[in-house]
Amino acid sequence: MKTRSLISSTLLLGAGALFAVSAQATILTFDLDPAVGNYGDIPGAYGDNVNAASDAVGSYQMGNGYTPNITTEYRTWRISTDTVAYDNLDFWDFNYGGLTNVAFGVTSSDHFAEITLVPEPGWAIRLNSFDLAGYAKLDHPNSQVRIVDGDSKSTLIDYSPVTVLGTGGAFSTFTPNLTYGGAISIRFGYNDWNIGIDNINFDQVTAVPEPETYAMLLAGLGLLGFMARRRTQNA
Repeated sequence: MKTRSLISSTLLLGAGALFAVSAQATILTFDLDPAVGNYGDIPGAYGDNVNAASDAVGSYQMGNGYTPNITTEYRTWRISTDTVAYDNLDFWDFNYGGLTNVAFGVTSSDHFAEITLVPEPGWAIRLNSFDLAGYAKLDHPNSQVRIVDGDSKSTLIDYSPVTVLGTGGAFSTFTPNLTYGGAISIRFGYNDWNIGIDNINFDQVTAVPEPETYAMLLAGLGLLGFMARRRTQNA
């Protein structure tokens, strides 16, 4: 039986207030073309505009539906200079706890891994959950795991410090349930490429203004109508 550490938080944020009025979901499993192989680059197009169970670079699991309006980006950052060292993550197929087929940072010391989900205009992202596990089936205490704004890099959720499970085939599941009106980045594996990520479950949701925004819009239209009537009366 697999064991998990369940880490949860709920947050509603956005570039402007949002309601999720419809949703579709994809799960990135990193089930890639076998030709990629261990230490191979995760294809930059994996997870882009998913609308089927598989595409030219790999396969996916379906949550509530697919996510044709979301794209993905993969990077390995250098901590000391706060710059991107590699525009990719690497692939590994086993021994990260109980996970198979994971993504991890290209190198370890002074680096961390980042996966960014980017919505097209008119869409928001709901990040439901993702799994992390330690190589070689070992727990990794005092790990850093963060979710940040994909553009400003401001922190939205910080799980640090946290023990990422791996011993005995365990792994850790994080359930942020975060809805955001812009790009979202998952950051992990700080100074530790022996932490891998799998099963990133996310929705695309349509973004519409909250009632307060509608109220301001209606007030503006009302003011325009009032001014038009005054111009008519004064003509």
